[in-house]
Amino acid sequence: MNIFITGISRGLGKELAVHYTESGHKVFGFSRSLPEHPEGVAKKLLDSGNFAHYAGSVNNDADIDAAVDAAVKFMGSVDVLINNAAYKNFKMPDEITAEEYREAVNTNLTAPILICRKIFPLMIKNGKGKIINLSSNAGMVSYAGGTAYCPPKAGLINYSQSLAKFLKNKNISVNVISPPTFSTDDYRRTSPDINHGRLLQSEKVIKIIDHIILSEKLITGKNYPVFRLKTWLKYYYYRQFELLEYLFQFRLK
Repeated sequence: MNIFITGISRGLGKELAVHYTESGHKVFGFSRSLPEHPEGVAKKLLDSGNFAHYAGSVNNDADIDAAVDAAVKFMGSVDVLINNAAYKNFKMPDEITAEEYREAVNTNLTAPILICRKIFPLMIKNGKGKIINLSSNAGMVSYAGGTAYCPPKAGLINYSQSLAKFLKNKNISVNVISPPTFSTDDYRRTSPDINHGRLLQSEKVIKIIDHIILSEKLITGKNYPVFRLKTWLKYYYYRQFELLEYLFQFRLK
């Protein structure tokens, strides 16, 4: 398969690039820089012959166009799109600047929408394709420090499911994965003081992506919320409470 992945310079994106390249697939990465790692991951990827990269910003329209054009030139087509690039900001609302809000919305919502807009016509032309957008638990629950991160991630879930309805009869699937904070090789290296054993491991997220793109069935329109028990209970509680509030409206008429 020919796989286009954003945000491959570190974390999950880098691990996905390595995983699929080593599995014999062609991978095109789109990020501001090549992967950084003391073991020379970038060189290994480039030496494999199955990997190419465009250095640019997902928030720049010209870079999006150039990256997709370069990907098609390298791979011939795009079978799978994985929108992984993200911008995290967990400050309190009164500490976030206007520019930081714009960056959060542009990177976490607008950019994946515009990249999908550029790539799904190519998939329609090829008669097949799979799109996976990486959202977050933060798109399904809310908290005081999430005013820059939660809203665009929630929007990405809704957008993905809406796009799935549009593409459902064109043999193109669109799904979204919503994990909590999870541990990656880079995260373990840069934050050794954190108890990574208590976090979700990146391998679980990769397994879900494998399940979607390697399945012979067309799985589409789904959100995969990789909840921890505490988050799931909180989410379930909120959904029940919203139902009660909805039913209460009828007593006001």
